[in-house]
Parts: sequence; C-alpha cells; structure tokens
Amino acid sequence: MITSSRQRRLREKHRKQENTFFTVRSLTISLIAVICGLAFNHTYASSLEPHENILAAATRVVLEMPEVQTLNNPAIKPNHLDNRLRLTRCSEPLTAAVTSRSMRGGRLTVDVACTGTQPWSIYVPVTLTSEIQILTLLQALPRDAVLTEGDVDVVTLRRRPTGQPTLSHPDQAIGLAAKRALSEGTELRPTMLKQPVVIKRGDQTVITAGSGGLRVRMTGKALEDGVLGEQIRVQNLSSKRTIQGEVQPDGSVLIGL
Repeated sequence: MITSSRQRRLREKHRKQENTFFTVRSLTISLIAVICGLAFNHTYASSLEPHENILAAATRVVLEMPEVQTLNNPAIKPNHLDNRLRLTRCSEPLTAAVTSRSMRGGRLTVDVACTGTQPWSIYVPVTLTSEIQILTLLQALPRDAVLTEGDVDVVTLRRRPTGQPTLSHPDQAIGLAAKRALSEGTELRPTMLKQPVVIKRGDQTVITAGSGGLRVRMTGKALEDGVLGEQIRVQNLSSKRTIQGEVQPDGSVLIGL
C-alpha cells in the first residue's frame, strides 16, 4: 500500500512537470511568433512610402507657386489619404506638379509621383487659404448714399481665394455711392458701388464752353442725372438749345470746342 501510494505521487509529480514544460514551450512559441510578426510588420512598413512624405510633397509644390507666394500668410491643407493606401517606398525623391494653375475656390489638385525603380503616381487634392483684408459696413446705407470714413471698417480674415475683386482699403470706397440699399455688416465689393451723382436731372447748372484762356459761361439745366466725368445732355436756358458736355467735380458741365 505504501509503495502504491508513493508511485501515485511520483506519477502526479511527473504529470505536473510535463504540464509546466508544455506551458513554457507554448508561451515560448507564442512569444517567438509575436516577435517574428512585429519584425515582419516593421520590415513591411519600412518598404512603404509614408503618407506624410506624399502630403509634404503636395504642400511644398503649391507653396512654391508664384501666385501663392504673393498671398498673405498662405496655408495649404492637403486631403487625408485613405489609411488602406499602400505605395512602395520610392527609391528617388518624390516629384509633384499642380494639375491646374487656377486657384478659384482655393481648391487645387497635385500629381505626386515616384519615378524610381517601382514608379507610381497619385492625385492629392489640397485646399488653399490666406489672410486678406476686406471692408464691411458699420451701418446700413440707403441707395445712392455716399460712403464716408465712419461707414466702413477694415476686417482681417482667413479664407479661400474667390477670384472676385475685393476692396481692402477705405480709400477704395470712401466717396463712392451705394448702387442699392446695403445692410450693416455687408462686405463691400466693387460691384456694389458707383460714382456718386454730381448733378441730377432738372438741376440748374453752369455750362462752360471754350478752351485755354477763352471761356464762356452760361446757365443751363441738366436733362439727366450725371456722375463725375460722364457725358450728359443739358439745355442752354437762354437759347433753349440742347447740348452735351462732361460733368465736372463742382457740378458744372464743360462743353469742348
């Protein structure tokens, strides 16, 4: 009985040792597999072109455009590439070219290419913004109101190029008239403004005729509205004759001879 019990204990001990051995062996194999996997992933990843390199090439070529260098503090934001995109690491420096020089809307497309032993090419959309100054109205203005210094404010903001003419300095708007009623906060554009009416239809004016030192002045009546420098019809109140002349800054009309 004693011998039998001892044998059982020995067998149990041997079983535990075998289990420990197999457990250690399994862990060792698993660890080796993980290390090999990590090494493979590292090797595979190092054979791919980093997305950062592609985006940097696209950004660099846009910033080098002469049109972009004239902008104030330009910023380029390339679209993120799909994480599933896998391109072989290029054996040569990446090349990049903008497919269109038009910056309207601030959207550009860049062709980034590898010309190495395993060539590839990819189109990268980018968005361009810059800082600009605009003029806004500090108060609402009715139609034909002439803008003064107290009507406009200079605002600096960042946005995409629009390709449309803008006003950036108060001198570009002061003294001009609103073509239509404008609300407070409106961004002023050249198309919203016009030369102010210097003389209105029915106004009495002075008609000046002649050139050099010889000038003749007569009283007349405007037959239509006129802005500075515009040719309008006026009537000589003495002769009742209708003539055409150029509106002057003082509201008179000059008739050339």
